[in-house]
Amino acid sequence: MEVRFGKPLRFDHYLDRPVDRFVLRSITDEIMYEIMMLSEQVYVDEYASASPKPSPAHATPAKQEAAVDARSGAPQGSPPGPLQS
Repeated sequence: MEVRFGKPLRFDHYLDRPVDRFVLRSITDEIMYEIMMLSEQVYVDEYASASPKPSPAHATPAKQEAAVDARSGAPQGSPPGPLQS
């Protein structure tokens, strides 16, 4: 078994913002992206409650390459974009 530890994550850049669902989602996305980088899995920018269909992570490699984030048009596996207010 291999255990990987990533760099410490800091969220100081959110201190001047009110705590709302957008800030919490942005922090969650940053955490999930770092987990994805450590685990070498494909980043999927959706939550289970948002889509009942199987995620691209369960797709064949050819389908994974073609997967694109519906909101940004960026290939899945790209880091999350900046916080948008």
